[in-house]
Amino acid sequence: INAEYMGNTLLNQLIKITFFKMGFITSEGLKNLESYKYVSGGYSWLDNKINPYWVFAASITPKYVSPNLLTIIGALFMALSFLIFLPFDYTLTKDVPSILWFMNILFQFIYQTLDAIDGKHAR
Repeated sequence: INAEYMGNTLLNQLIKITFFKMGFITSEGLKNLESYKYVSGGYSWLDNKINPYWVFAASITPKYVSPNLLTIIGALFMALSFLIFLPFDYTLTKDVPSILWFMNILFQFIYQTLDAIDGKHAR
């Protein structure tokens, strides 16, 4: 049995059950879904400015590090950028130490960098 064929068949069945029978998608729309191909929106002005840094960061990342690990570590930094505020103010209505804002910026920059280089590292 061809695994790709089996996967497409299961996906088509799920789409038909979830959307087509419930009236969300017409039969013509279902045919269009089968032929859909994602195309990236390209790069923004800022992407073009920061890209040399991302290429450098991806080049110094060890080859044995999985791109998925980079994504997970980046997600942890993003969560940590918000969690550091909880001991001081869990309502975000009081003043917190200024260093927390700098840590927040740093952690989000690390997240953004790891998110940008995971695809470059994979290739």
